[in-house]
Amino acid sequence: MNTDKLGSYEDRGSENEVYLSPKENIVYKLNDFRYSDDNLSPFFERIKAHNEYFPDCAYTMIGMAENRDGKVCAVLSQPYIITAREATEEEISKELQRLGFQPLMDNEYYSNGIHDIFDASPNNVLVGIDGNLYFIDTIIYKSEEGNLSTYHSQSPKYQ
Repeated sequence: MNTDKLGSYEDRGSENEVYLSPKENIVYKLNDFRYSDDNLSPFFERIKAHNEYFPDCAYTMIGMAENRDGKVCAVLSQPYIITAREATEEEISKELQRLGFQPLMDNEYYSNGIHDIFDASPNNVLVGIDGNLYFIDTIIYKSEEGNLSTYHSQSPKYQ
């Protein structure tokens, strides 16, 4: 897939290159599988879980492409959220608790016993002009021991 057709390059996060569609209210993300190790099952589990918990900003996988670094990536589309601002830590915590997640390790991550959600920080959770919270770029793993060390070893926040 030719990334020029996705739109204008906007940003690079820890695992995604982000492109804004010029024709639709869609953001395209080239995900380099950074949080999936050599096994892509966690990637597909994360997408499925994200879409279940946050359907208003669900991902759709539309293909594969090389990113600017020449790495093969999944191309995901996601609705473009018209934002009023970034969510606050308090708003994020309150919403995740409403969804059944409990904060752990001083809000380092949240767990409902099925999934752990990492990186639910203000730059990854937006307040739309409708007042709703949109979790656009969190990291979700199945709940199991070792997730925190995996997250720390792969996150630029901890490197």
